[in-house]
Amino acid sequence: MIAGVRSTTGFASPARKKVALITGANKGIGKEIARRIGTEPDFTAIIACRDVELGREAVKDLCENGEYVCDAVVLPIPLDLTVPQSIASAAEWVEKEYGVCDVLINNAAICFNDPTLYGKVEHTPFEDQANTTIQTNYFGTKMVIQSFLPLLKQSPSPRLINIASAAGRLTILRSQQLMDAFTSNELTQPELSSLMEEFVSDVLDGTHTNKGWPNTCYGVSKLGIIALTRILAREYPEMMINSVDPGYCRTDQNNNQGVVDPAQGAYTPYLLSLMEIEDEEEADSGLHFYEASEMPWSYQE
Repeated sequence: MIAGVRSTTGFASPARKKVALITGANKGIGKEIARRIGTEPDFTAIIACRDVELGREAVKDLCENGEYVCDAVVLPIPLDLTVPQSIASAAEWVEKEYGVCDVLINNAAICFNDPTLYGKVEHTPFEDQANTTIQTNYFGTKMVIQSFLPLLKQSPSPRLINIASAAGRLTILRSQQLMDAFTSNELTQPELSSLMEEFVSDVLDGTHTNKGWPNTCYGVSKLGIIALTRILAREYPEMMINSVDPGYCRTDQNNNQGVVDPAQGAYTPYLLSLMEIEDEEEADSGLHFYEASEMPWSYQE
């Protein structure tokens, strides 16, 4: 269970407000994370998204609601996971404006939905989904992390939180060899990226199921995010780096068919952003969380 939080968290510089940037935060879970963090008196929440105007509308809703005070600002340039220059520009803007990023929450992602289930999207063949999904959700998120690492290192207590999903549970793999590869404590970022590219290649040549891959591009992308989280936690032990399953939330991504309120889905990322750290060496890192508790990657107790 995540430890309780207080407004005076484990950050060592109360003279300035802490800075949290949330990607894909103009709506849904991302917006609710920004709402929760922005209402903390010692935080500024930066809403990052592809459409700056939608980001401004989200900020207006959060800051002019009349029910509470929320310090949320919009990133005034688009942040698109598929456009490397937009990611670099976002990091440059944060560096110029704040000089630091205390909390980075990677929430932005895409998911191709089944039109027979939600009825609002055109069908995209599975082989056309693979590269787009992996390039956006895995490689795009990886680029965001790489761009913001220098700013996270400027924080006295940096937090990196990757929004994952039960869709990325380890048991979607049907190959022991793949399971062993993804769970290896020796797995490196280049090796993980090669695995993600291998999935795309196997989908394109029609051999992915024979090789033990599942029929879910979104699931594999989130599997990669959880694996990346574990690697980063090993590489940067001075940071608190974790992944979170927010649950099956009602969002545009699933045509609001989810059963969890986005505000509830935002709760665990919020806790990880603010949780008190008594001992830096004992801080939770490299873990996967669901409903404020650690969840095995297999989702099997």
